[in-house]
Amino acid sequence: MALELFHPGLEGVIAGETTISCVEGEFLYRGFPVCDLAEEARFLEVAHLLLTEELPTEEQLADFRSLLWEDACLPDVAVSFLRELPLHVGPLEMLRSGMSLLGNSDPQLGDPILEAGASQAIRLLAQVPLLLGEWRRLRDGLPSIEPNPAWTYAGHLLAQITGREPTPLAERVFEASLILTADDAFSPSTFAARLAVSAGADAMSAVTAAVAALAGPDLAHRYSSVLDVLAAVRNSEDAQRWVRYRIGESLPLPGFGREGETDVDPRAALLERYCDDLADETECHRDEQVADAIERAVWEATGRSPTLEWPAARLYDGLGIAHDLHAPTFVCSRLVGWCAHVVEQAESEEEIRPRSRYRGAERQVFEPLVVRG
Repeated sequence: MALELFHPGLEGVIAGETTISCVEGEFLYRGFPVCDLAEEARFLEVAHLLLTEELPTEEQLADFRSLLWEDACLPDVAVSFLRELPLHVGPLEMLRSGMSLLGNSDPQLGDPILEAGASQAIRLLAQVPLLLGEWRRLRDGLPSIEPNPAWTYAGHLLAQITGREPTPLAERVFEASLILTADDAFSPSTFAARLAVSAGADAMSAVTAAVAALAGPDLAHRYSSVLDVLAAVRNSEDAQRWVRYRIGESLPLPGFGREGETDVDPRAALLERYCDDLADETECHRDEQVADAIERAVWEATGRSPTLEWPAARLYDGLGIAHDLHAPTFVCSRLVGWCAHVVEQAESEEEIRPRSRYRGAERQVFEPLVVRG
């Protein structure tokens, strides 16, 4: 009998192949270093790269932008949905339901992914920021922000979720953050989208599955816990005491990798620099000083490096993004990666069908109801 190996959570199991992104060793999108793209490219250039496998020429980028702005409006049914949404529904849950609603209104609903996937991706990139912006406007009683074709995609999204036009620096560092989080290979949400495609789902349903995979509290907690740390550690002198206490009590260190994970994430390191730039512009240096002190203390005590959420939460906070919108902002970035994986999975025509190991009761004898009494 062949040896059967069980890998809880599929840890370490290669479940498929991708040409979209590499997250082991050097971080790459389609072969290009992610940090180089974040520093030199615009988000729509990277979106074009992920969706079409090539960086656009000026003409191709102009066409891509034109298609996106043509779709930058919400169907009436989506606006009505937002107005009737119960107050207790949070932004991630709203996006999950709203994404499905956008799918029902899509002109290519039900079309094969290889025919409609790229166009549907553009429509989602155009409409989801509006969906989130309109939800924020209705919740907070603020005026609508009309799409402005003169803005970059990042500037438009940031205006929608903050309610104000960003400064050039804010727009640029936010754009870099979107690029850095646009894809992460076979993350659980991406795998959910690919699994849905392998089971025959259309592109819009598959992306909705990805959002649903993030709609629980875990993603939001990864961002909020970073800000909770900075609120608890009031100055650099407290950092050492806080780290020693957390380690001594075997408590987690929010914003840092798991025990034994010592590799430095270059994306986090780049965002750290942008956090410093933003702090210089806003003259709000306290959080960055405290964060630096915590990083040094954690490194000296454990050798662990920050995760991407550690600087991202601070960057979003410095940009004026409401705390409960940090996770939905991540969704707006990851949309393009999900769409690229949806198309790639459709191209592969592979069925994802893992086995399970039964651990229930041994074979039992059935007794009819009259015997059981």
